[in-house]
Amino acid sequence: MEEITDKDKPMIWKELVLGFAVIESCIYHSIRTIPIVTANNAEEALFADNLTRLTKLEEGETVKGVLQVPFPTYEVTGSVPVKGEEFSEIFLLGYEYPGVKSPDWIQVLRKEAANPRRCL
Repeated sequence: MEEITDKDKPMIWKELVLGFAVIESCIYHSIRTIPIVTANNAEEALFADNLTRLTKLEEGETVKGVLQVPFPTYEVTGSVPVKGEEFSEIFLLGYEYPGVKSPDWIQVLRKEAANPRRCL
């Protein structure tokens, strides 16, 4: 029987959201938001799955403003280890807001990992 360690179990982690940057694209005639989150350390910032937080704006994009969020608001992400793989895919699961009941994040993670039709 194989030993199951903590690194074999699904992982959930939360990052404090400071707000959302509102970005307008003149090329695509659209507006999008990017969460402004804190990184706990330099290593976490370097290996963030959503690198759009760490890169420059695309050509034709401008920051229109910042949306405030209630404190504390968290971005919730998770990963499910895959046997034989060194790194696991990281899934954005959702956000936690104060005063709002959160779902069972492990169930949300399992559903996301099993969904072959999710956006890539």
